[in-house]
Amino acid sequence: MRTNQILPSLAVLASLAGCAAFEPDYYNCNALVTSYAQGARASLTSEATLQNVEVRFNGVSARCYDEGTDIIAEVGIGLKVSRELSEGQDVAPVSVPMLAAIIDEDEAVISRESFVYTMQFTNNLDVIYPLVRREFNVPQGGRLILSLTPTLIGDEAGS
Repeated sequence: MRTNQILPSLAVLASLAGCAAFEPDYYNCNALVTSYAQGARASLTSEATLQNVEVRFNGVSARCYDEGTDIIAEVGIGLKVSRELSEGQDVAPVSVPMLAAIIDEDEAVISRESFVYTMQFTNNLDVIYPLVRREFNVPQGGRLILSLTPTLIGDEAGS
């Protein structure tokens, strides 16, 4: 009877160990991700309160793994989002639009994606530090350029 209890546990452990063998070979690829100075800050307005909000990049990190002709970049985008409490202290949702451009080894833009990260100030809070996680496919020899934008840009505005 005791053997019947041990065998299922061993099967679960064996399956978990097998999954670990399929984990990609990650490496630090922070140098793959850049931003232009003009895109590192943005001034926005909270939709609900019409309050001015300042947003800036507060660090970006990336880990990558190779997948044939592409590099898969798992990017963590740190933001600093602030508001003046003198303009209002209530709960205020904020949508931060961003643009990601994929550049090939010849410095040509091969794709771009506009996306939004939504967060919320709570009562009496003037600064928040969210971390946005996003995955991008970058061609070997290419890079990723991130930018904050005042609105969604282009055809990707619905994504």
